[in-house]
Amino acid sequence: MRYYAAIVDAGSLSAAGRQLGVTKSLLSQHLNRLEQTLGICLIQRTTRRMQVTPLGQAFHQHCQLVLEEVARARAMIEEARDAPRGRLKILCPVLFAQRVLMPLVPSFLREYPEVELVLDADYRDDQDIDLISEGYDLVLEIRRQIEDSRSIVRAFTLDRHWLTASPELVHALGTPQTPAELEGVASVALQVSGDNHAAWQLFDADETACTINHRPRLVCSDPLIAMDAAIAGTGVALLPTSLCMAQIAQGRLLRLLPGHQGGTMHLYATYPSRHGLSRAARCFLDHLSQGLPSQIRHAVGDAPVPSRMQLTRD
Repeated sequence: MRYYAAIVDAGSLSAAGRQLGVTKSLLSQHLNRLEQTLGICLIQRTTRRMQVTPLGQAFHQHCQLVLEEVARARAMIEEARDAPRGRLKILCPVLFAQRVLMPLVPSFLREYPEVELVLDADYRDDQDIDLISEGYDLVLEIRRQIEDSRSIVRAFTLDRHWLTASPELVHALGTPQTPAELEGVASVALQVSGDNHAAWQLFDADETACTINHRPRLVCSDPLIAMDAAIAGTGVALLPTSLCMAQIAQGRLLRLLPGHQGGTMHLYATYPSRHGLSRAARCFLDHLSQGLPSQIRHAVGDAPVPSRMQLTRD
């Protein structure tokens, strides 16, 4: 097929032979064998000229498509065999970068010494960022679900959230036995991207959902600030278990409604470019998937993580 496409593109056996560095007779043999295999005449030829038949023209178009796919497949293999290199710019939440991601970065850079990592831990809502013009290769977002036009590369299931409050606040409020008893309670609202409502959705052991409307006294996007405010008695807070578990073990926070918990949060890895992921970005995600479960456990002081860590591919 490669020889045939070259003959048609060059316009003659002699010209194709010169381009390919093979003899005219070898090309003629390959052309004859191809026509015998297909059982049709692809090129009508005389001693002076050649004419591609209509079927030969259609076959040539398909040959070009096949050869392009072959070239792409070879390039993919060659890229996979080569060590990743170049600049990799990643946007991710601040707290995730501080507590989970940064401990994994040095080992990634040691394994791939030709990669330059630019880690942008940013508070800004990603909707205010022009991801392509600012040169991001990969965006890490923590959400319950993601609904936008970018392709999800991988989704990592993280821990769920628990309702917490300081012992002093629980003493003042009383220990609630049902979700209804917390309706309208003063709260510290953790503003999760894509979820700005002053209401918590909780699930019992049977995954039956209920909604608690609350009254935010403080709204913030940083879970550490929310946790510190909850410890100070500012209000009830729905916090990630990996963040608040150690504080609960130390008695600085109490868990409310232990039979209920918030919905599952996910770490979504997305890319803004239509050209797909670079080799460096793919290696980074592989490194993250290997190290994330143990790093989550380390982040909570080696306490057991109360939900399974899973990895899915889109």
